[in-house]
Amino acid sequence: MAIITSINNVASASFNGNTIESNNVTTQLELDPTVTKSVDKATAAIGEVLTYSIEIANISELAMSNVVFSDSVPVGSNYITNSFTVNGTSATPTVTGSTLSYNIQNIPASSTATVSFQAIVIGGEV
Repeated sequence: MAIITSINNVASASFNGNTIESNNVTTQLELDPTVTKSVDKATAAIGEVLTYSIEIANISELAMSNVVFSDSVPVGSNYITNSFTVNGTSATPTVTGSTLSYNIQNIPASSTATVSFQAIVIGGEV
């Protein structure tokens, strides 16, 4: 099933047996992005490094600006400073407690932004 990304409309009028159509008008739809997260290891031991990858897909035909990314580093692990990247380029997130956040300035139409960071497994108690 295809996703509707715009709404198009044409009007018409009939006069003396002739049908006259208007110009086509289009409204582009602002659609929410899709977000998919993965981790490179299904099992890990204390001291191992986990790499998280998050894809934020802009499925609309309009660019998205100022997309605020947010992710909590899981309990039992610590964020590894300087491991954060956006589209393969090093970036510096805001770290508040165990939450990382970052403002992605632009995701072009029909494109994906990929955020990645690492955390070291420290274990602990629940």
